[in-house]
Amino acid sequence: MNDLFQLCYGASSPALSDRNRFPTLFRTHPSATVHNPTRIKLMKKFGWSRVAILQQAEEVFISTVEDLETRCMEANIEIVTRQSFLSDPTDAVRNLRRQDARVIVGLFYVVAARRVLCEMYKQKLYGKSYTWFFIGESSIFNVCAVFVE
Repeated sequence: MNDLFQLCYGASSPALSDRNRFPTLFRTHPSATVHNPTRIKLMKKFGWSRVAILQQAEEVFISTVEDLETRCMEANIEIVTRQSFLSDPTDAVRNLRRQDARVIVGLFYVVAARRVLCEMYKQKLYGKSYTWFFIGESSIFNVCAVFVE
């Protein structure tokens, strides 16, 4: 069975990079963590020294956030809060408001993104004082276009 190779064309979970667990797995899509150095550079470029993280409780996002947190710490970027949710982001978004989060990194699938955006609107976490930095499915940006002023 050691000669069976697996090829994934769209799996981005960082867990799949573990060669001990998946020694014969190869993929054409990079790990979700591959863009974290660029995300840090953007944060530095815009002077974001304090960020909050809002994530859907899915393995791919948890692993990506753990890597992002490490890189933020190395870059002297403070994580003011890390909020997670399973399906309903109401309490997590409310906690962002309580923590006075202004730059929020969001990691979630598009279905959850709709709920997050609705809650963001209800909690008034939008406008010139707020920056939302979405990480996830590219289709999320179609949903976000509604909030472009």
